[in-house]
Amino acid sequence: MDIRIFEIMKKPLIVGGIVAVVIAVIAVSALNYDNTETVMRNTDTDSSVSPLSFSNLITSDTPLKGDPSAPITLIEFGDFQCPNCGRFARDTSPQIESSYVESGKVSIAFKHFPVVGPDSKPAAMASQCANDQGMFWEFHDELYYNQGHENSGWANRDNLKQTASKMGLDTQSFDSCLDSNKYELLVENDLNLAKQIDFRGTPSFLILKNDGSQPQALTGAYPYATFEKIFDESLN
Repeated sequence: MDIRIFEIMKKPLIVGGIVAVVIAVIAVSALNYDNTETVMRNTDTDSSVSPLSFSNLITSDTPLKGDPSAPITLIEFGDFQCPNCGRFARDTSPQIESSYVESGKVSIAFKHFPVVGPDSKPAAMASQCANDQGMFWEFHDELYYNQGHENSGWANRDNLKQTASKMGLDTQSFDSCLDSNKYELLVENDLNLAKQIDFRGTPSFLILKNDGSQPQALTGAYPYATFEKIFDESLN
């Protein structure tokens, strides 16, 4: 199968008013953190173009930081056990927030891509339980800033409940939410969406304009400079 290379700002297809997202993933090695190559790779002519509307991506249950009407939305597909996701949360995201989110230029949304191990899904569901109490991003930061080794048990259900208690959440409501697997379907839907897009690793990102034009995709722990370049080119 031929691989076609696209410039990162290649115009997307529009089908019946719904964006046909050119699913193009920038592959990056976890060891190649400073790679800022701006190309997109389309590996499958048949499955790489998938109709995804902005309204389907950002729903009422999708955690969103910043102005919902911001010109650009950065959608992260992450796993709370993923070391590179933790690096993005601790190092890169704060710079994006101070430079673009606080000024209303970019909003950040989070989708779950629980692939690291058995505690990944409970951690994802727990974050949505925290979201019920308006504390998703605080819980998100608590997990990433205190991230343990993959599959070491640090993100098991008991520890997630202890984290919620330490943060001052309503533990009865939180524990009931987690024990009932209230958000299992939501997490599964996010996971299936990531697979539909053909994301292969975490973190992965979709970068969308609020009018649905020029969608872009990234996979890997890219540094702030890469996002800065994409945002500035999209805003201009």
